[in-house]
Amino acid sequence: MPIIRTMSQRWVLAALTAVLLLASITRILHINEQALWIDEGATYFILHQPDLVQALAQHDHHPPGYYLLLKGWLAVTGETALSMRMFSALLSILSVAAIVPLTRAIHRGDGRFSAAGVPIMAALLLALSDPEVVLAQDARMYALRTFLTILSVYAYIRWTQQPTSRRALLWIAVSAGLLHVQYQGLFIVAAQGLHALLFLRGAVRVRAVACLALIGALFTPWFIAVAWQQRDNDPGIWAALPSNWNTVRELLQKFLSGQWALLGGLLLAGMAAWGPRVRWRPFGWTFFLLVWIALTLSISFILNLWFPVLAPHRILLISPALAILIARGLANVPFGTRGFLVGIILVYGITTVDDYYPKEPWDDMAATMARYAEPGELALLEVYRGDNPLTFYLDHLMPAGTEIESLRQWREFTPEQYPAGIVDILSKADTVWLAHWSPDQSSFAFLEQTGHVRTALMTTDHWGNALNVYRFDRLPEGEPLAQWSNGMKLLQAKVYASNLHVDLWWQTDAPLDQDYTVSAFLLNASGQLVAQHDSYPLENGRPTTGWAAGEVVFDSHTLQPTDLPAGTYTVAVQIYTWADGVRYPLLNGDQWAIVGELTR
Repeated sequence: MPIIRTMSQRWVLAALTAVLLLASITRILHINEQALWIDEGATYFILHQPDLVQALAQHDHHPPGYYLLLKGWLAVTGETALSMRMFSALLSILSVAAIVPLTRAIHRGDGRFSAAGVPIMAALLLALSDPEVVLAQDARMYALRTFLTILSVYAYIRWTQQPTSRRALLWIAVSAGLLHVQYQGLFIVAAQGLHALLFLRGAVRVRAVACLALIGALFTPWFIAVAWQQRDNDPGIWAALPSNWNTVRELLQKFLSGQWALLGGLLLAGMAAWGPRVRWRPFGWTFFLLVWIALTLSISFILNLWFPVLAPHRILLISPALAILIARGLANVPFGTRGFLVGIILVYGITTVDDYYPKEPWDDMAATMARYAEPGELALLEVYRGDNPLTFYLDHLMPAGTEIESLRQWREFTPEQYPAGIVDILSKADTVWLAHWSPDQSSFAFLEQTGHVRTALMTTDHWGNALNVYRFDRLPEGEPLAQWSNGMKLLQAKVYASNLHVDLWWQTDAPLDQDYTVSAFLLNASGQLVAQHDSYPLENGRPTTGWAAGEVVFDSHTLQPTDLPAGTYTVAVQIYTWADGVRYPLLNGDQWAIVGELTR
């Protein structure tokens, strides 16, 4: 018997290790493949407000728990998109581990479902859940909510089995923490209260009610001080689904995947115990699991009639209950068939993605802007709620001290100062980078009003949508720096010694019939060529045959090599045609124009 028990324990340990490894792979693989999206940008926005509580009261609809924990995590790991998401991934992996003791606690003393296979299958189902994987790679509070939900239910069950003060304190602390992470945690506390009233007896019931009252008392100060103020804040209406039958079908597909028929059947089978005869078991902890699901769905559907709150990620705290019931359904199936079904579920879960959201490439958009930006320039955002995730990448990629202004935030947060305030800011900036993805065209009018001229357009594609970055410059009046015989005019040049960088602004009075190559180069004190960069304007992005008459074209060159000895160098520009090597002189006969000098 000890040998059999040891072999069984080793099998359980190996199976749990494999499930946790699978959970880790699914949650970490490709975790940073897509940019932060709108909701994750909201997390970044809240974290960077000077007063977290005030920011939540005015601009958010969540409690502070997740933000405070994430802030502490980032203080240790550093603030990157990867570290923000890894916090959720690790919590989601812990949830897969935590559902094992929860499932064991639920079925303690239940001969039918107390075998080790049921907790392992529940963990496997949670590990394979696509919605859980999506939220595990999301810098939001949902993975933490799932983890605390499992802990709260586990603590409650363990307390009912042995109602000691220590277990009561654990239950109270975890449940109060859950409410301070997301308000949907109230569904779990309500399910616990309903179970306590119906199934606990005598002094244990009274003590359970007292514990629930204490959980509510711990949450009341935040509710009165802040949560009530949040009722008029934007609840994320874009994510809300209508309360109708189509939404039921969509949620069924999302929560149970493309295998909804199989998993739904197993879910129903998990409500009964199969033996010599089928026995329906709607009482005890089976009742609790059903109430856990039913309360969450029914209240969300009803509230959604007045407040747009019905969204899959908001009600996904039912995932652990679904996983446990489906695992029970598998346990009711004969052993051979059970292995076959588990194999089908495993293969499908590994090879198929049912829940995927393509996120806007704000990182690419910011990188495009930062590639040519210099200190002291201004970034203007007209991308609606994409301003927050885009700001994250601009903060990390743009030169230090770059001022970032969101037109959406101006309109929403300080409408009394809009547009005069933003026009005043624009009037003080010589260069403005405009990130634009919106039907609102007012930003272009503001820039025209402040005398800025469009000099560049760079586009990032998002599934056929153009995410545009425009460069606007305010150029000095007067004669151009140089004019070439082919009709090209150099209006302005700026030289940056720190990175051997040269920016040029071109114009022509008439269309050009050839693509001319621009050569920017350095000459040392002896007149020798020491660094150079040749390309069509803007690194081949703006060939001269595409220029319109009168258009101003921004052009940028980083000279190579960059490891030059100390000294003073002359910066010059030459024009030629690549195919035949013909050099075009300036109108005054010079072969190149000297546009400045730099000292290293």
